[in-house]
This record gives sequence, C-alpha cells and structure tokens, in this order.
Amino acid sequence: MIDIYESFENLSDAKKQTIINASFRIFGEHSYSKASVEDIVKEAGISKGSLFYYFGSKKNFFLYLYEYATKIMKQVVDIPNENGKPKYLEKTDFFERLEDIKERKMKLSILHPYMSSFIKKAPFETAQDVYGNIQEINQRLIHERISDFFYNLDSHKFRDGIDPFMVLQLISWCSEGVVSQIQIKNMMNPQKKDNEIDYNEVIQLYDQYVAMIRKNFYKDDYL
Repeated sequence: MIDIYESFENLSDAKKQTIINASFRIFGEHSYSKASVEDIVKEAGISKGSLFYYFGSKKNFFLYLYEYATKIMKQVVDIPNENGKPKYLEKTDFFERLEDIKERKMKLSILHPYMSSFIKKAPFETAQDVYGNIQEINQRLIHERISDFFYNLDSHKFRDGIDPFMVLQLISWCSEGVVSQIQIKNMMNPQKKDNEIDYNEVIQLYDQYVAMIRKNFYKDDYL
C-alpha cells in the first residue's frame, strides 16, 4: 500500500490524517456510490486533482481507506496483555472470545468515531466497483486471523463430533447472510429510499443467530 501510494505517504502525518478523517466522515455518512469526492476534498482542504494524484481514482482511495481502517481495527483487537499476547486470548471459551473481539471492535466508535462509521458500512458495500475487492480483503483477513483465534481454546465444550473451525466458518457465513437478509427486506420496503444497512439491526440479528448456534453446538454442561 505504501509503495503504490508513495506520494500520499510522503505527506506530513497531520495532512494525511486530515484527508483520512475527512474521508472517513463522508464515506461513513454515505455509501461508496453516494459519497461525493467534491465533499471530501472540500472538508480535507485539498483539490480534487491532488486526491486523484495521490490515489488515481475514487475506487483506489476507498480501498486504501478500508485497508487502513482494518489495520487500526487489528491494533485495537490485539491490544496485548503483560505477556505480549492479545488480551482477548485470555478468554478460552469460544463464544466468550468471539464476543470479546466484537466488543473490542465496537470500541472503535469511541476511539475513532469517524472511522467507526466507515468500518461499519464498508464491509457490506454492494457497489459493483468495489464489491469484489472488499470481499477479497475480508476473506484474506479471516484467513489471517483464524490461527490466532483458536490459540489455547477450550474446544472440549463442543458436542462430540463438532469441529470448532466449521462453527467459526458457519458464523462467518451467517454474518454475511444477515446482511443479505436485511438488504432484501429493505428492497421490499417501499418506504426505504436506499439499501443502506442498519448496523445495529445487523448486530442484533447476528447475536440471535450466534446464541442459537451456541445452544445447538455446545454440551449442555456449558450452556
């Protein structure tokens, strides 16, 4: 990312952060398609030509921001304990660890409010221009995090014959299905002006599915 966008990376930290924060706010408030480059550059105090000089296109800029945001999110999730290990690993229960990670991600709304708005929408972006790229990044991140997640986990709590890896995979598919379900519901509602995802609704439905999965895959002694 740094080599490709060297001209941007060579800017002062203050100027880079001004551009990034302005972009998080505009993209976070609107979808990729509806976000205006003119609004971004106006808030950032730069010219439209400068933005395209740094990134080449709106698409490249959006993907840069998404990679940047996921890097910050990883830092928040992986806050270490005194042993240097991510603190969430202290939770050895599968679902407690999953919940801990979710809560750490939600803390971004306090630490980085503009980025939080962006990261809540970007993974569910449906614009064809960036959809495939976002899905590729999401899958790469999942693959990178799997080994960390299963470190020192109490897998014995699962019912006999249940593979914890497959459960995590099922929950990942479930989260994608929740988004699709809400999108379809929005499309069928004539009062909905667009297909924008309600993040709180996603989390509420996701939590219901995770609770159901836990009830069916954990041994009774651990429910």
